[in-house]
Amino acid sequence: MTLALITAGAAGLFIGARFLAPVILVATLIMVMVSILTGVLLDWSLKLILSRTLYLILTLQGCYLIGLALTVPGRRRTDAGTVPEHASGQPDRLQPAPPQPDPASTRASGLRRPDRTSSLRRPSG
Repeated sequence: MTLALITAGAAGLFIGARFLAPVILVATLIMVMVSILTGVLLDWSLKLILSRTLYLILTLQGCYLIGLALTVPGRRRTDAGTVPEHASGQPDRLQPAPPQPDPASTRASGLRRPDRTSSLRRPSG
């Protein structure tokens, strides 16, 4: 069981550091299926299967949040237009921010309906 918890924690840290939220949902589903299958094959009681599955899920999700929290400062700096420090120790260099779409071009491309407004007021008339 200890090895399973360590594996779940390592997987959670890796997923939190590298992937987006849908991956943790798939990993949780796979972990639940493997845990239940293992419990059935080892002839564990239902209470033991459910408790160990719950421990594995909590470990996976908790370590995912830790991995996510460890990478948020780096992602924020990247989103702000800077490059994170490299392994060689070179200082950060500013990069231009990606161009934002022009509101007129989104209207012209048909992404917005012309009869809809962003105002909260009801149209008069």
